[in-house]
Parts: sequence; C-alpha cells; structure tokens
Amino acid sequence: MFSQSRISALIWVTCFAIGSAPAGAQIASFASNASDVSGSTGASAVALGVPDYFFVNDVGLGFGGTSADIFDVGETAELSFAVPLLNIPMQHDLVVSAFVGGLGATDNANVLVEVSSDGTSFVAVASFDTQDARNRSQDRQENDFAGVKHFFIEFGSENFVTHIRLTNLDGTSKGLRLDAVEGLHPEVSSAHAFEIRFERKRPDFYMWFSVQIKNISEPGGVAIREFRMVRSAAPTAELQNTRRTLFGVDGDLICVENCTPNGGPLIPFSRHAWSLDGLVEAPAGVGLDPGRQVAGARDETFDIDNTDYLAGMTFQVIFVDGFVHEFTYDDDVVKAIGSLYQKYLYTHAAPVESWNRPVDYYQFVDDGVISVPVPTLSPPFYGLLVLLSLASTGWFIRSRSDRASFGSASPGS
Repeated sequence: MFSQSRISALIWVTCFAIGSAPAGAQIASFASNASDVSGSTGASAVALGVPDYFFVNDVGLGFGGTSADIFDVGETAELSFAVPLLNIPMQHDLVVSAFVGGLGATDNANVLVEVSSDGTSFVAVASFDTQDARNRSQDRQENDFAGVKHFFIEFGSENFVTHIRLTNLDGTSKGLRLDAVEGLHPEVSSAHAFEIRFERKRPDFYMWFSVQIKNISEPGGVAIREFRMVRSAAPTAELQNTRRTLFGVDGDLICVENCTPNGGPLIPFSRHAWSLDGLVEAPAGVGLDPGRQVAGARDETFDIDNTDYLAGMTFQVIFVDGFVHEFTYDDDVVKAIGSLYQKYLYTHAAPVESWNRPVDYYQFVDDGVISVPVPTLSPPFYGLLVLLSLASTGWFIRSRSDRASFGSASPGS
C-alpha cells in the first residue's frame, strides 16, 4: 500500500460499525479511558476519542445525543492516554473541548485541570471557566452561538503526562458538558510521524475542505518539508483553490506548484512547501518541527470538483531528510469519526443551520505499531446537526500575525 521501504503503521484501530457509519476509532492524541473520582460525571461514555459533538448532558439539545449524565459541581473525572503527552515550549499542550451556551445563556463550569505522569501524583496546571467562551476573539462571529468550544492548557513544568484530572469547582446545574480531551504531542518514539485531519467545510454539493497537520515525531525527530495532494483516479484534473496556505508558528506550508484560485483551472496535483516568511520556499533542511502544527485560516479552504469528495485522492508527506510517506483517502484514512458544529453555514451575518460535517483522521509512524484501545463511544448521529466553527477545531497556535486559533477556518470563500 505504501511506496516506502520503512515499516509503516497507522496509529488507529479497527472501527466497529453501526450500519455503514464508523462508531468509534481512537488515535494517540485523544483520551482512551476515563473514570470517575467523585460523582458520576458521564465522561467515560461520551468524552473519549475525537471531538464528535456528543458530550456530557446533551439530551434535549436536538443534536441526536443520548447522555443524561451531569458532570456536576464537586465531581471529578480522570482521563488517561495510551501514550504520554509531551510538553512543547512556546505553545499549548492540551485542548479540552466542551459545549457552551450562546448569547443570553447563563451556563458555566469553573474547571480545575490537573496532570500526572503516573496516575497517582497530580499537579494543578490551569483552570478555566466555560462562560469565557461566549466572548473570545478566537471564536470571532461564533461568540453569540452555542457550540463545542475549546480551552487551551499548558503543562507548565510537567512532561510525559499520561493522566488528566478535571474537577468542576463551581457553576450552574447544567455542569461541565465535556466532549473530548486532546494532547497536542503524543510521545510516539518515531523519527517520522504525523497526524492529519481532513475537515469537510460544507455538507452539500460544495466539496470544500481544510487540512490540518501535526508533526508528532519524537523530540529531535525530523521536520516536515512538503505536503502534496494528488488526484490519482480518473478524471485526474479536479483540484482547485490550492493557493491556500497552512499557517504555523515558526513558518507556513505555502503553495509552490499548481497554485490555482477558486474557480480557476482544475489541476491533477498541488505541492505545498515550508516557508519561513510566508512568501518563498525556505532553504533546504528546515520544515515543520516535531511538536508543531499547521492549518488553514478560518476563511480559506481547498476545493475538489468531485462528487465523491476525496475519493481517489493520494497524499504525500515529505520530511526534510527525503523520507516520503504516501497514503490514500480510500484505503488509509479513518473517515467520519469526528463531527464539527457551526452555526454559520456562510460567513454573512444571518446564521444558517445545516447538518453534520464529518472530520477524517489519519496518523502515521515509521517504526513499529502503537496499540491504542478503542474506547466505548456513543454512536455518532448522522442526522440533522448545526455545524461547528473551525475557530474551535481543537488545535491552537500562537502565530506571528496574532492568528487566533489553530485550524480557524470557516466554509470557503
């Protein structure tokens, strides 16, 4: 399946199915187990795995959820990861995703975050109040609307974190409506490793999508130099709007070949390369370093003129030492295990509700297999949903131009 001689492995496990929809799959960045320390939080039922818009106390909100549990004041849950999470300098290390009511709502939960590297000794590293998400610059026009929002945590001096303890210190009776917990750099002990997400921007006939890439190689591992998208199935010329940049902290992946605008000529492939200034390709030997991430801006998406979305697409991630990993959407990507919510279907003032927008995941390491257990998850609901803003996709960067949040893109422009 892969063109490289290195042993390759996906850091995910076989999905079980409800009908034709995958009901759960686990990758190393997300919590794989949860237990209650005090009270009955409901976290073990719905807060494991990727953000999927199923969360604690989601009954009655019209999103297909079935959780009637309350993560109440005074209750505590511990979430654990299959591999340790690393502390990365100059960026956030953890993302806690939780549902928050919109303008005029009064729900809130004041949450204490503690971390541990052994599951026994915990250190408090942060706290947050969910009501703060009703007025944050990173959420932009989504501030007024209910949705799963994301809270970014730094580990301080802690490292190799395996357990996260969340305590609802005080707040309203709705409790902490927890959706997922993500570590930004799982320790995979591999010189070449990455996680990639494909986020469908609209669920209708527009095939707009965004790409987000995390370099999860071990510290001292190899930087990512290029990302290529290839339409390998006939008809081959179907890509457009490939001019988009994937923004990072210390540089960007910019389009350097076949860079077409929206509505421009259809092309068979595109190439994005590392840039230090966002304008020209960087000198050889530098790229997206381990622990860093890149993603498109909120209002920027790629487009493919294909009624089957990304079917027939091949992707390549190229590291600075020349190592190339190739994978296909059809055979390798774990499809529709995540779900995003967005009140705005377009970026104009009047919100338009729509239905489920899937998120696809893929992880790669070049040596060995990481065995990650499948958590018990409520089956995703593939009916009517309002869509989640990409200001809240779960990855955060501090950029040179004060870009608000990692992956903060909205449906195409």
